[in-house]
Amino acid sequence: MTVQTKAKRAINKIGAGKMIDHSDIQSVDIQLAKLRTRFITHQPYRDLQEQFDRLLRRRRAVLSLDTYLEAKGIAVVGASGSGKTTAVNRLISRYSGQTDPQDRNAIAEIVSLQIPSPATLKYVGSSMLHALGYPLQRDKPAAFIWDQVRHLLRERRTLFVHLDEAQDLYSNTSPMARDAVVNTLKSLMNNKDWPVGLILSGMPKVIDMINVDDQLKRRMSIVQLKAVSVSSHSNEIATMLERYCQVAELAIGKDLQNCDFRARLVHAGANEFGLIIETVLAGVEDALLAGHAELGIGHFVTAFQRKSGCIPALNPFLASDYLAIDPRAVMGTVSFNGMLTESGGKHGA
Repeated sequence: MTVQTKAKRAINKIGAGKMIDHSDIQSVDIQLAKLRTRFITHQPYRDLQEQFDRLLRRRRAVLSLDTYLEAKGIAVVGASGSGKTTAVNRLISRYSGQTDPQDRNAIAEIVSLQIPSPATLKYVGSSMLHALGYPLQRDKPAAFIWDQVRHLLRERRTLFVHLDEAQDLYSNTSPMARDAVVNTLKSLMNNKDWPVGLILSGMPKVIDMINVDDQLKRRMSIVQLKAVSVSSHSNEIATMLERYCQVAELAIGKDLQNCDFRARLVHAGANEFGLIIETVLAGVEDALLAGHAELGIGHFVTAFQRKSGCIPALNPFLASDYLAIDPRAVMGTVSFNGMLTESGGKHGA
């Protein structure tokens, strides 16, 4: 059976569904928005929560004794699409001590910001002041800005600072700038007046930044969001699919209730937990908008094709040799004897 025939059969199998009007589409959009806000707990998140709770209890105990102890930090590391930012945001949302950063007089136990571009210490410090509710009015030197940051962290009683995409602080900078970054991070944690813990989330290059300094290594714990494999995560993937379908009120088609589909789903999501969830939600969206009562393989076929623009032969939900497909590539690429070929090339036609 050709890939094109398999594609037609997969799409035909899910049927035409029922026509939905504009009000139904709005209802589906709201339902999908609710699905996207759901958080699927996984082991790395449980590890993160346990480590953070321990550091938070330790910090509050020190404050209760009115004594000094340097703060510690956590690095949450994973590839793009692993779900590291979502995991940290979920963690932070559990604590009422995080307040509106624009409320200057309120306690803000946790302050979170994404590393801006350009990721210079001066610009990052300015963004930190803004997150603390005190945007910089005039241009100031980096040293002055970070003195203000340390002062305001104490004023706001901030216990932890979360820096997302932390690898940008260290990548593509000079050795002198890298040293300044490491020293600045350490100065936040060992400040005698008000030490602040760090949560650094980012790509694996964050580890390179930590490893250059023995003091930073000693103060940081690591939570890694490793690549997902069907051999080790098959049950978790099946449970995740079941939960989403339950909330969406969709039956799970028989063609999704097997290890082959789960293996294809994992590969389509580039073996990253966050991307796998996005792929599932894309299939669910197709089913709901088509007015179908059952989620089937055809929904994943069309959802992946719409996202990547690939031809059927480079769709991991159809191709026999789907492991050769690069699921992150727009228009699709496939490896033949170590060589990549685009979907419009000789091998992809």
